[in-house]
Amino acid sequence: MSKIHYFQRYSTIENTVTNNTLLLVARIYNHAPEQASRFLSEIVGETLDVGIGISQQGKEASSVPDGSIVQRGFKILIESKVDAAVCKKQLLQHANAFTNEARKILLLLTIQRFDKDKEATLKKAIQKKYSDVLFKNVTYEEICSVISSLFLPHENEMKSLVDDYVEYCNDTKLFDQSKYLMRIVPCGNSIELNKKFAMYFQPSDRGYTKHSYVGIYTRKIVQCVWKIDSVFDIEWKGSKFTRTLIQGRATSDYDANIKKMIRQAKVECGYNIRSGHRFFCGKEAVETKYCKTSSGGIQGARLVNLKEVVGEFKGDQDLAAKLREKTWE
Repeated sequence: MSKIHYFQRYSTIENTVTNNTLLLVARIYNHAPEQASRFLSEIVGETLDVGIGISQQGKEASSVPDGSIVQRGFKILIESKVDAAVCKKQLLQHANAFTNEARKILLLLTIQRFDKDKEATLKKAIQKKYSDVLFKNVTYEEICSVISSLFLPHENEMKSLVDDYVEYCNDTKLFDQSKYLMRIVPCGNSIELNKKFAMYFQPSDRGYTKHSYVGIYTRKIVQCVWKIDSVFDIEWKGSKFTRTLIQGRATSDYDANIKKMIRQAKVECGYNIRSGHRFFCGKEAVETKYCKTSSGGIQGARLVNLKEVVGEFKGDQDLAAKLREKTWE
């Protein structure tokens, strides 16, 4: 079954990107205003208190009232860029749209950061005319980095929301993290076959985010890993064997093992995967022991950014060794 997403995938135009990003902020704010404050503060680089402030017996200019309720006074204007060039005139028009806000922040979202000279030139042009406007260039990757640390493992709905926004940015090429992504896939009866052939299969119409590594999981442990060499959709009807390349290297090197996997999956597991299935093929499954420490298993696949987990690594053996020293929740 295709995965249902929180964020629209059908277009990468600026309006859709902006809408999805604002939806993300709104959902975070509805869940916990203090987390929205933390998120915006880290993105902007300034402390921002979101929502209302409630205090008791705070001293005012000429009195000490029993209490006060104050709406925070700031405004953030966002300009999102994907393919279009950044226009200084447009940014100046945005800066002119501020009125009497206590804090005025103009946020430019881009796929790649400007070099320091270009950002400094834009900032200087804006502050020359609007000295009280803070201009900040932020990438979509930086947004994803900040939101990934906002919520605890048990906050399942918000973790799913964050994961989907990160996947959205990756799927729509707002940034490409796929070379660092390992997809942890729960395997049942087929796990020994998965290990034996360094091959994972799933229905061709099941959604997923592009990734470069597979982690085979069962009993709360990622037991082996491999780097994806080729991904194929397979149709094997009678004597006709057809492979369609989805990702990676176009090769017939895996044909024999795919056929063995199909035959043995039928005999040993009762799975009929001759048609309508996608095969994620690697050269060798390397044993590891990447343990899940939180209670319960996983209901579906999980994406892990290996660079964030183990840092740099050289090849599957090095990756497997470093994962043995780590745990996850």
